[in-house]
Amino acid sequence: MLTLSYLAAATAMIAAAFYLVLRLRPFITTTTMLIGFLLLIYGPAFLSFTLSSGEYALLIRPLTGGGLAPPSIFSAIRAKGLDLNAIITAMNFSVALMYVGIVAGIEAVGRVAPARTAALATALRGWNEQTIEDDVRNHSVLLIVLSALFLLMLYVSVSENHIRTIWQFFSIKGDNTARNQFRAHFGGSPDYWYRLTLAAVAPMFVIWGLLAGLLSRSWLLLAATCLLFAATMLGKIETLSKAPPVFFLFQIMFAALLAFTNKISWRVALFGSLFAALLVYAVVQAFIIFYPGQSVVELAYSRIFEVENDTLLENFAAFPHLHPFMWGANLRPIAALIGVPYEPAFHIVGYIWYGSHDITSPSLFIADAWADFSYAGVIVFSIISGAICRALDLMFLARGKSVVGVAVLGATLVGVLTLLTTALNIALITGGLLLAPVLAGALTMATRGLNRAA
Repeated sequence: MLTLSYLAAATAMIAAAFYLVLRLRPFITTTTMLIGFLLLIYGPAFLSFTLSSGEYALLIRPLTGGGLAPPSIFSAIRAKGLDLNAIITAMNFSVALMYVGIVAGIEAVGRVAPARTAALATALRGWNEQTIEDDVRNHSVLLIVLSALFLLMLYVSVSENHIRTIWQFFSIKGDNTARNQFRAHFGGSPDYWYRLTLAAVAPMFVIWGLLAGLLSRSWLLLAATCLLFAATMLGKIETLSKAPPVFFLFQIMFAALLAFTNKISWRVALFGSLFAALLVYAVVQAFIIFYPGQSVVELAYSRIFEVENDTLLENFAAFPHLHPFMWGANLRPIAALIGVPYEPAFHIVGYIWYGSHDITSPSLFIADAWADFSYAGVIVFSIISGAICRALDLMFLARGKSVVGVAVLGATLVGVLTLLTTALNIALITGGLLLAPVLAGALTMATRGLNRAA
């Protein structure tokens, strides 16, 4: 059965790769980002991770000299006496079902809206020849939103003294454990609405304001955008984690690229990869203190390609072998409906493997689906993910290159990346995969309504 599961997972990955290249074509959309990033992290890297029993930095370790390797989850699973083959078998079949479900969701939306799908294909083919258009002519509402977001974020940053928190974090020298403890207790704002704005809302409006300000040559709009950018970057750094500021800068560069092209050529892939590697290297150096013998390159490689697979294995080993399936209790509304205490699966998994409620173990969205509903959850959540991503493309990209379309793609970039690291419901709201496009659509409709009334 283990061999069959590997065959199923590999076949699903190959089929998804062909579907991406031949059916979706090499254009940048929310849908292609979803499948492309999944194949990057949970494709061959996933198979090599399990086949090698989680060997640290497997592909690059011979080139880097071999630094200190952290303990593997495989040894912890064996220490608990669990059937590792059964766990990997379930995980392999789930990954295969994930790819099948995502493709099914994409195709289902295409069948429901064939005319819109054809319009999207035409718009993507002609993207490079189009001039980017501003979706709204009057930017008074956008200026109000930008200003309000800046004032809100500035108020929280000042009241919570974010600059002092950042300074104290970077003043810790030579002790990465102390930095980790400081990050765990003081990193990030306790204000949920601020965190939601910081993660899902502000980045999209920074991109929107920047493009709209440049096209309309509005210095007032550009000034408000720059202030919001500064407040957002301050909040990202105050999380004391390397990922948020990196992703924010990725969004800005990603939007700049989309203003010119959305076709993934070898040049775009090469220079994009080099830029991403340099940025990740620089941020890792800034946020992490390395001990003698540790390799920056190995750590960055492992964090991108192996840690997510490691946490996925933690989740599949926990459910149902060490904790029964939750049958909806992992979702707050269902937990309230059935009258049980709500406790996220990633808290349970973190406590199982690390013995602390301060450590969480979020993973790919199918991990939560598995924890709740086993294979049924994996296939249903995957169909929903594919359908939502395709629907967003049809709504915002079918009309061609536009300011709002680029801003929404910039938001869904992080939304898709969040989907690779946490639950579907969290990615939709906190990650901005659905929240940001909904806000963009609402603002566009409100502005057009005001224009017609005027």
